[in-house]
Amino acid sequence: MLAKTGLLVVSNPKHINRLLSDVQKSVKSTLYIQLLSALTEPLGNFYSNLFTTPPKFSRTIFNIYSQASRQCNNLDVRVLLSSLKSHVSEIKTINPIDIVIFDKEYSRNDIEKFIKSKVSNISKEHDILTVCCGQNDEIPTENDPRDFQVYKHVCLGGTFDRLHVAHKLLLSDAILRTSEKLTIGVTEENMTHSKLLWELIEDVDTRITKLENFVKDICPELTYNICKISDPYGPAIVDETMSMIVVSEETVRGGEKINEIRKQAGLSELSIVPIPFIDEPNPHIREETKISSSNLRLRLLGTLIKPLENKNIPNKPYIIGLTGGIASGKSGVINHLKDLDVPVIDCDKIGHEMYEKTGPSFAQVVGTFGKQILNPEGEIDRKILGNLVFKKPDELKKLTDILWPAMALKIQEIVKNFNTDVVCLEAAVLCQAGWDKFCHEIWCTFVPEKEAIERLKRRNNLTDVQAKDRLASQPSNKDYISHANVVFCPLWEVEYTRLQVIRAWELLQKRLGQVDC
Repeated sequence: MLAKTGLLVVSNPKHINRLLSDVQKSVKSTLYIQLLSALTEPLGNFYSNLFTTPPKFSRTIFNIYSQASRQCNNLDVRVLLSSLKSHVSEIKTINPIDIVIFDKEYSRNDIEKFIKSKVSNISKEHDILTVCCGQNDEIPTENDPRDFQVYKHVCLGGTFDRLHVAHKLLLSDAILRTSEKLTIGVTEENMTHSKLLWELIEDVDTRITKLENFVKDICPELTYNICKISDPYGPAIVDETMSMIVVSEETVRGGEKINEIRKQAGLSELSIVPIPFIDEPNPHIREETKISSSNLRLRLLGTLIKPLENKNIPNKPYIIGLTGGIASGKSGVINHLKDLDVPVIDCDKIGHEMYEKTGPSFAQVVGTFGKQILNPEGEIDRKILGNLVFKKPDELKKLTDILWPAMALKIQEIVKNFNTDVVCLEAAVLCQAGWDKFCHEIWCTFVPEKEAIERLKRRNNLTDVQAKDRLASQPSNKDYISHANVVFCPLWEVEYTRLQVIRAWELLQKRLGQVDC
C-alpha cells in the first residue's frame, strides 16, 4: 500500500533522477525532499554544505523540480528550504510523514536517532525505506554566473493557476534570495482573460490558499505577503522596501517596465533575476514545450473536473446532460457521441413539438401571448414569439414557465423508452430549466466569446451587434462551466474535439464500471 506522504532524505542530489523514479512507487500524494548536506548530525558521513549563500542552491533546486516533472509528475513534490535558509536543524512539515526514504544505507540506530531528533511531524505508524544509488560521487560546486546576493524584501507575481513544478521553482528561487520578506502578487480574474482556457483558471482565493500552503510548508521562517493584483505591476511600483524581483525568462520585459516606473517615481530599481523554464517532458498536441498552467488546463478537457452528485434516479439508462452556449460546438460533440453509438435526445426539437397545434403547450402559449404570434396557417411563428420575449426577462419567464414543465414530462417519457446503457440529453438551457436533475452527470461545451461571435455572424448571417446581443442574453461560459462535471472546448480542428470526446467516453466507461447499470 502506498504511503500518502513521504520524506526523501538526499545525501547526493546528483542521483535525483533515479531516486524519484524509485520513490514514486512508494508514495501517492506528497513527497518532501530534504537535502542532507544542509543538516547537522546524526547520519554519519555526509557532504558538508559547500554553498556559502542560499541562492547557490538554485541550480540544485532546478534540477530536482525538473526531474520531478519527468519521474513523478503525479506527486506534489516539495523541496524543503528551512535548513538551507536559516540553518534550522529540524524538519517541520504541514503533512505528517508516513514514510522516510534514504538514498544510502545507515545503521538502524542512526536512522532512529535521525527521525527522533530531526523529523517533528512523523506518523505513529511510519515506514522506513532505503533506495541505494551506489557510491556517492562528489557534488559539483555551483558556477552559475547569476546574482547570488540575498535581499531583505523580494517580490514576484503571476497567475499561479494549478500550482505546478515551474511555479515551485520560481517561488523557491525567490525564497532562497530573501532574508526577511517575500511579496507574491496573484492576478485577479480581470487579468486572466487573454490566457488560454481562462475560464478554467481557479478562483483567486483558491490560488492564494495553495500558494500560502506551499511557501509556509517549505520555509515558514520568512514573512509572506500574498496579495491580489489587478494590474501587471502590483505593489512592485510603489513599495520602496523592495529590492529584487524574480521573473520567468519570458517576463523579463515586465520586470524592466516595473523599473522604468519606479525610476520615474524616484524609487530605486529592482535587481531582476530571470528563472529558466522547465521543459515539458511529453507535450501533447497543442501543448507548450515548457511546463505551464495552460497545458494543465488543456488536459482538463474531457476529464472529470467536478465530483458527481448522488442523485435518486435509476442507473439505467445512464444520462449525460450536454449543455453549452450558442455557437459553442455542441453539435460537433453530439456527432462524435453518435459515432460512439450514443443516442441523443434533442431538447430543442422537443420544444418545437410543444408549439405545434397538437402539442401540449399550444393553447396556453397562444392564450398568454395572443394570436399575434400565429402565422396565416394558424401555427405559432417562433420568430415573432422570439422577438416578443428577447431581452424581456418577464415575458421570457412567462414562456418558459409554460414550456419547461411540459418538456420535462416529455423528456422523462422518452428516457424511459431507451434500452441502451447511456443516453445523451442535449439542451442549451439544461441547468436553467432544471433538467439537470434527470442527468447523472453534466457535460458542457465552450469557446471564447470572440470565437462564438464570429461563428454566429457566419452561421446566422448576423451583424456584430446582433451576435453580441444574442450572446449576452445567455449565461456566460463561467456559468455553464460551474455546473459541469466534464467540459469540452471545440475551438480547434474537428480531430482535437474528437480526442476530447474519446477521452471523456473512456473515463465514463471506468465510472460506469463502478455503477450498477
